[in-house]
Amino acid sequence: MGRILAIMVNLFNPQKILIGSPLSQAPDILFPTISACINQQSLPAYSKNIVVESTQFSNQGTMAGAALVKDAMYNGSLLIRLLQG
Repeated sequence: MGRILAIMVNLFNPQKILIGSPLSQAPDILFPTISACINQQSLPAYSKNIVVESTQFSNQGTMAGAALVKDAMYNGSLLIRLLQG
């Protein structure tokens, strides 16, 4: 999972990664490992200040993030951000 998130960090340069559903049940074990993997495998400028947190959405943890990405794709802000680097 850390490798996939590192790729996403390199593509989107997020400020925060929210993890939900069953994975948020063990944050003390998973989140440091995920953060270390992101720091090792993504660009240092992008991963330097990134935060990995549990989401407050219990049943549909990825729904809110997917909705934000979809909205950013439709209004063009995601494309602009990707082009700016």
